[in-house]
Amino acid sequence: MDLNQALTLLFSGIVAISTVVYAVLTLKLVKETRASRLIQITPDVQLYFEKAETEPHFVYFIIENFGLGIASDIKFKIIKDFNKYDIEKLRLSNMGSFKHGIRHFYQKQRFKYFFTSLLENYEDKINDWLEIEVSYRDINNKKYHRNFCLRIDEILGTGKMLNPPDSYIGKIWFELSEIKKILKKDQ
Repeated sequence: MDLNQALTLLFSGIVAISTVVYAVLTLKLVKETRASRLIQITPDVQLYFEKAETEPHFVYFIIENFGLGIASDIKFKIIKDFNKYDIEKLRLSNMGSFKHGIRHFYQKQRFKYFFTSLLENYEDKINDWLEIEVSYRDINNKKYHRNFCLRIDEILGTGKMLNPPDSYIGKIWFELSEIKKILKKDQ
């Protein structure tokens, strides 16, 4: 074998190895692209409790789609209901979304329901919980089922009123109150 044949064989081997490496990298890129596209159409419906910013004893029930995709035909099944509702009309089972479901739930869409006040029956309420099953579909008709167990005691200690508050609206209110106090002193 002369030098030209050896170099041709060597370069052919390098090209073959490069082609295999290129094919493997292309396959990984295709998988990553598919995963990225899947994220773009996948809804992520979440249920949680949130305390009010200005009234820390008010608890709200939130339904939110954190995903980038649209959820369709959302159905709610209350497995274990909260026992300490202040007003019977405020039971989640009486709310429209829970009775009738939600036909389309868009990305970043959010529903907020007043749930309870912690001013009365505090101990009973923080020891109670809520279990809900949520089912929905994405645009490809893939079905999702999730169970949520929500406890009010998990949000205790959050949403405390700071002086001055940590939100822009709260700081504006606080500063205006301070100005009002100064003006009253000068009168």
